[in-house]
Amino acid sequence: MGHLMKTEWIKLTANDGHELDAFSVKANDPIGNIVVIQEIFGITDHIQAVCQKFATSGYNVVAPAIYDRFEQNITLDYTQIDEGVGYKMKLEDDYAMSDINAAQIYLGSKTAVVGYCYGGMLTHIAASKLAFDCAVSYYGGMIADNYLDLKIQIPIMYHFGENDHAIPMVAVDSIKDTYKDALVHVYGDAGHGFNCEMRADYHEVSANLALERTLEFIGKNL
Repeated sequence: MGHLMKTEWIKLTANDGHELDAFSVKANDPIGNIVVIQEIFGITDHIQAVCQKFATSGYNVVAPAIYDRFEQNITLDYTQIDEGVGYKMKLEDDYAMSDINAAQIYLGSKTAVVGYCYGGMLTHIAASKLAFDCAVSYYGGMIADNYLDLKIQIPIMYHFGENDHAIPMVAVDSIKDTYKDALVHVYGDAGHGFNCEMRADYHEVSANLALERTLEFIGKNL
């Protein structure tokens, strides 16, 4: 565990020439790479902490600031849901994919993608459209509504809270039915955002189990 880490903000350039910031944590003795995709709130302290947690497990981690398409340094409070949804609605999936792709190219081969909430949805799309080796999606909304037609050829794992007000179990079932090879975990006592200690829905037991499963899955597939 005791990997030394180097934390910094870096610049990435997307394939359309757009330059964006990204939060980077380098492990001392890396065993692979992870791109982390933010929630609707930007590169928050929570997302930075997630990156650091993955780095302590031996991964080089980059979280692209996909809201840089609008302006730099957009980070919202967890109460600013309407603003977050506004940015999400404004950001076209293709632009988000360009920015996520830039992070993947920067890190190189043996790279997983892990996303939370809005990032969980984008992870599902990235698993289909970009060159990742495996993917882990945490409580990604709208997947069952809009994205079940995407073909996913890489190993993918989904985490959902059974009490998620935004993602009904029928949506989770349709993901299971569509992606027979996917690993889909449902956490009985958890709601939406259960991984985030800064949200009311934080559920520590579920968060720890999900992280354990995520690390085992990535370790196996990179």
